[in-house]
Amino acid sequence: MASTAPAMAQSIKTYRHIVLDGHRVKWGTPEAGTGAIVTYATVGTAVRFQGARNCAAMAPLGRLLASSQVGPTTFDAEVRAAFALWSMAANVRFEPARDVASADILIGAQAEPRGRAFTNIEYETEGSTGIKRLTRSLICLNPEERWKVGFDGNLQVYDLRYALLHEIGHAIGLDHPAIASQLMDFRYLERFRVPQPGDVLGVVALYGPSQGETAALDDVRRLANARPPLPDLGG
Repeated sequence: MASTAPAMAQSIKTYRHIVLDGHRVKWGTPEAGTGAIVTYATVGTAVRFQGARNCAAMAPLGRLLASSQVGPTTFDAEVRAAFALWSMAANVRFEPARDVASADILIGAQAEPRGRAFTNIEYETEGSTGIKRLTRSLICLNPEERWKVGFDGNLQVYDLRYALLHEIGHAIGLDHPAIASQLMDFRYLERFRVPQPGDVLGVVALYGPSQGETAALDDVRRLANARPPLPDLGG
């Protein structure tokens, strides 16, 4: 029987799960390799989250989008594409929430701007002694930074889909890997627009393989190439 040690060693290098109080975390059934349905919404009014380490205060995205000349329709399309790319990589499906109050993942602008983007996660502290079930994730973007749609080589202005993909990865249980060259690497690099092999290994370990076509990564890459052009930002 062939040894699995090299594959296991490779996976440890290329992905890392979030571990809180000694537990991995995921949506749905708190068992590794089981699928989940996760709802999401964008913040419509100013809101605060007591005790949140990140994204404790969020605001609507209007100012952020206006200053970066990104229309709401374009932003919504980037959000849907980011969620779809993770769904194509593993058995985790994302659906718009009925309302903000019931959403599993909330996306908004930072009310107290700092850094570039952050994610806060909450989970059940009782119950399972192994993996803990996520109960809410918050994703907040800095409205004082410039944002764009598409890659142009300027690493000082972040692509929204890339940032959303990365933060959604955190929101579903992935941490920064031990090595670079993955989407979940903490550095912003305009080298790829889809979850990389290590990212896929990590999310599949939590949620199982995608229930869609077997050529999921090919589908992911095709979707990644269907991007609107960069907006005209003027002189």
